[in-house]
Amino acid sequence: MFLAVADQQIQVNIVRQKRRSLTIQVKDGQIFVMAPLLMSEHTILGYLVKKTRWIKNRLAQVSLPEFDFEQGYFFLFGVKTSILENQEKLDLDSTYLNERCIFWQNYLNLYPTKVHTRLMRRSWGRCSVSGTITLNVRLIHYDKRFIDAVIVHELVHLIYMNHSKSFKNALVEALPEYNVWIKLNRLS
Repeated sequence: MFLAVADQQIQVNIVRQKRRSLTIQVKDGQIFVMAPLLMSEHTILGYLVKKTRWIKNRLAQVSLPEFDFEQGYFFLFGVKTSILENQEKLDLDSTYLNERCIFWQNYLNLYPTKVHTRLMRRSWGRCSVSGTITLNVRLIHYDKRFIDAVIVHELVHLIYMNHSKSFKNALVEALPEYNVWIKLNRLS
């Protein structure tokens, strides 16, 4: 089965499982759907059509390279930067992330118990119940305002450990530009 998204045909792989609801994943330019055993393809396709905008956004995010050694570039804070001839690998330095985290902690008067940076596959940041904030070191490839939005998001989780209306209000109060800045996770 194929789905038309932004003038291209995307392959849809349906995996039937003993479950009650649909789940969509976008990987390697393909759509994977986990569906209940008896759900019809017509119902699945209708759901995918409703989620076309979300799928289009996921395809755009997945297709953005953070670096390309063959082409000789990488992105640093959202800006395309040349890789030096003798540079065989890209070291991800988390110094900037730590400095911005300290700035926002002092500005918002919200202090986590610990701040870690590490390479994460599925999220930009996390805040644990114990107050530990973990930031994805890959953030350094993106716009500085996006980095700040992620840091503020995680710091506000120190007050609200969910994404409730209260959390969203506190987030916009802490950083009025949040909704604009969070959309800057595109590389130019």
